[in-house]
Amino acid sequence: MANRLINETSLYLLQHANNPVDWYPYSSEAFEEARRRNCPMIISIGYSACHWCHVMESESFSVPEVAELMNRLFVCVKVDREERPDVDHIYMSAIQLLHGQGGWPLNCFALPDGSPFWGGTYFRPDQWVEVLQQLSDLYHNNFTEIFGQAERIHKGIEGLGIISPPSNPDSHYLTTVQDAYDQLALKFDTSHGGLRGAPKFPMPQIWLFVLNYYHLSQSAKSLQQFELSLEKIAMGGIFDQLAGGVARYSTDQEWKVPHFEKMLYDNAQLAILYALAYQNTAKPLYLKVIEHILDFASKELTSNEGAFFAALDADTEGKEGSFYLWRKQEIMDLLPEYGDLLCRYWGVGKEGLWEKGNSILVQPLSDEQFASREHLSATELRQLIKMASQIMLNYRNKRVRPIIDDKIIASWNALMIKGFATAAIITGYKEWQYSALNAAAFLCKELTQTDGKINRSWKDNKSKINGFLNDYAFTADAFISLYQLTFDESWLHKAKLITECALNEFSQKDSPMFWYMPENNEDTHIINISRILETIDSVEPSGNSVLAWVLLTLGNYYENQEWIDRSIQMCSYMQKNVVAYPDYYANWASLVTALAHGLNLVVITGEKSVDFARQIQKQFHPFTLLAAANEKSSLPVFRDKFQHNRTVIYKCTHQVCEAPVEKVEDISF
Repeated sequence: MANRLINETSLYLLQHANNPVDWYPYSSEAFEEARRRNCPMIISIGYSACHWCHVMESESFSVPEVAELMNRLFVCVKVDREERPDVDHIYMSAIQLLHGQGGWPLNCFALPDGSPFWGGTYFRPDQWVEVLQQLSDLYHNNFTEIFGQAERIHKGIEGLGIISPPSNPDSHYLTTVQDAYDQLALKFDTSHGGLRGAPKFPMPQIWLFVLNYYHLSQSAKSLQQFELSLEKIAMGGIFDQLAGGVARYSTDQEWKVPHFEKMLYDNAQLAILYALAYQNTAKPLYLKVIEHILDFASKELTSNEGAFFAALDADTEGKEGSFYLWRKQEIMDLLPEYGDLLCRYWGVGKEGLWEKGNSILVQPLSDEQFASREHLSATELRQLIKMASQIMLNYRNKRVRPIIDDKIIASWNALMIKGFATAAIITGYKEWQYSALNAAAFLCKELTQTDGKINRSWKDNKSKINGFLNDYAFTADAFISLYQLTFDESWLHKAKLITECALNEFSQKDSPMFWYMPENNEDTHIINISRILETIDSVEPSGNSVLAWVLLTLGNYYENQEWIDRSIQMCSYMQKNVVAYPDYYANWASLVTALAHGLNLVVITGEKSVDFARQIQKQFHPFTLLAAANEKSSLPVFRDKFQHNRTVIYKCTHQVCEAPVEKVEDISF
């Protein structure tokens, strides 16, 4: 029989709806039941594309004897971390305080009011049964110890929300940027790209900081490491060599064996990163990766409404990655004339060999190296790979496909909107512009309210969860990128409205920083721990760092010095963290780099304003904002800048503008 999760819309929750475990969704009903029974709770958190979540569901949650023990001793709550990142943040913080690390599935044990007292990640079935029995016994026979542990964790989590103001901030920031880069460089993998060790995550924000640092310093070594990292990712098994899209991480240090799930947020940020890399270097490989990622997003993650789905599962019929694996004989049968050549190109049976005779497609050599070795022209190789890829894709698509998690998350959609918009700005591809605008229209219609408030997710025509800081910050940032794409000022006005709402809903009273949860978060049922502060740039940038960028950007467009000052103050609060842990504060590091360089605002007015703006956008100017208008505008930045029958360009820094010029080449960046 189905449990309570059968009425949920989340794919992850529905994956557990037929467990014999009497799961509750995260709701007041669950907490009331725990108080009524005076028993501890299990808060079990994961997401639909998580391989080890599937394993634990199969090994433990589907087993009647294990479920009987869980139901008898605990009230069991199942949470989709992508729908409820606020809940995930709290219990993940508890696990990290206990063990120094975390992951998913996340299984946390809590008092009836939701206060966590112990937990872990994946448990083998025998471990899980032992833990259930021991913790239930402790709760009923040694409650004082359990309560004391919950109190200590409570204080620890509250402490994570405290960031002290700097005692001696560096207002010039150059030293901060250099020290942060030097600290980060100690972790560079100079052989395989990325950071040393395994597993290896792409971490786009880290490499965006390195690119920004290169622009500031002109350090050849930083550009070399940047390009090495992007090239190794593009040639590794983590990148789907046939259909595009990048997996969440590589289990090894060579980017060969992916953890096969494909997440929207990873691919969105990588599209932005490779687009900026292409803008800076014009390397064809980077354009190829952009095309593959956005083609993957368009074909496999785009809804009928134009919005973007959350993820593609790692598993197919319970087997990790089987959809993507190849045997040499399969390729020989499909393409007998070119099979040997193609297997060499993709490392099948050799560099890409993985398990049980299966290979992951990798690219051991660059196209230039391979063409030279095989005595092919670049055109011949390109045509062959295009033809073979389509035939192999047609064959692969007949396999059982990984499940798509089709919920639509505001913040992740905003990231992909920015991905399409950034790529469209740099390449001029109109289809990417249409994709960005279509998704943004959906976001405005279904997830954004007229007062600027945002809902977190949408599924089956339902949108019921209040948005979190990331949803607001990322959406405002995406709308700013749409202004840069179209120079339609309505996008700036929408971004401003959302930002004003965020200021009202998330501001801390005695700090320039912002809470992760809104002030009136009626969906949170935790009594003792109500709000958290999130500043770490992990696989997604933190909402605080993105909102600091937004405040700085909109502050310049709207000549709002208060917003600019708040952004700068936020950076000053984070300086020590940026220097000490640049890999965890990489988006902050990029913002500090912008402040060290100085943010330029280029304002163009007149008939050719957009054409001039497009010329500037062909080159890499990371610390430059553009404003273009061919007719009178109420946007403050255009005040007193129109001249009759002339197109003029103003370069402004700190709201002080140089004398206008009439040619793009006359501007110095």
